[in-house]
Amino acid sequence: MNPINWQLAVDAVDAHTLADFWAEALHYTKEDNAAAIEQVLAQGYAEESDTVVIDGVRAWAGFEAIRGEGRRILFHTVPEPKTAKNRWHIDLNVGTAQLQAEMERLVGLGAVRVQEINEKSGHFIVMKDPEGNEFCIQ
Repeated sequence: MNPINWQLAVDAVDAHTLADFWAEALHYTKEDNAAAIEQVLAQGYAEESDTVVIDGVRAWAGFEAIRGEGRRILFHTVPEPKTAKNRWHIDLNVGTAQLQAEMERLVGLGAVRVQEINEKSGHFIVMKDPEGNEFCIQ
C-alpha cells in the first residue's frame, strides 16, 4: 500500500499573517494560486469578495498555504481564538550550535520565547508563534 499524501492544516486568527511567519521560520515559500483564482473568478465560480490581494498577489480570503522541502502547510482563518495548549506541535531541529541564533531570528519574526529546557532527554527552547501556538527549537 502506498503512503497517504497529507498536509498540516492550521487554524488561525489571520491565515495570511500566520503563513507569513511560518514561511519565514521554515524557509518555505507561499503558494501562488493567483492564476487559478483568476480562472475561477472568470468562470463565475467565485466572487472578488472571496479573494484578497497581498503584496500584489491575489489569494483566497482566509486561506494561505506554504511549501518547502517538507510538507505543505495550509492556514485557514477561523472565528474562534486559540484557547488551550496544542496537542501537536512542530519541532525545528537546528542543532545545539544554532539554537540561540535561531531563537533570536524567530523572536525577530514575532515569536515569543517561553522557556529553555536542558535535561537528559535533550536541550530545547519552547516558543510561541505570533498567535500563541507552541513549538520547539532543538
